[in-house]
Amino acid sequence: MVMEMQLIMEIAATVLASVGMAWDGGFKEMKRESEEVFDKGSRVYWVAVMSNVVTWQFCFMGTAGMVFLTSSLTGGICMTALLSMNVLGGVLVYRDEFGGLKVVSTVLCMWGFCSYVYGMYVKMLEEKGKIVKEKNDSSSMELINMRRSGGATMVE
Repeated sequence: MVMEMQLIMEIAATVLASVGMAWDGGFKEMKRESEEVFDKGSRVYWVAVMSNVVTWQFCFMGTAGMVFLTSSLTGGICMTALLSMNVLGGVLVYRDEFGGLKVVSTVLCMWGFCSYVYGMYVKMLEEKGKIVKEKNDSSSMELINMRRSGGATMVE
């Protein structure tokens, strides 16, 4: 049900944005941009725009699925990591300027992501240590009970 609601919200947002662009003349501007500004040709422009739209829709559906299957914290952390990859992709692919603001935001995003992953790793080790300790404690208790009773006992 959560995924269906997310899909309905995405469709509604796409329709609303498309109506707004049609009302304000945004599609005319995009057509002019594809013919005059974009140097690879109009067809490549529209393929790039549509693939970008579809890719982002999949990204948001994946994030909603991650929140549904894990937690909103995990979804937010992964979106933060994706944001920094998006900035770096823009710098590498489009030769965008990598100024001070982008450097700071990218470093903070990566720092937050790495901190979360490290915290989960430490938590996993602690839980693993508790399980091993509980096994050792239960084995010790069985040995203590065996010694007190003077021999082998039936363990439940």
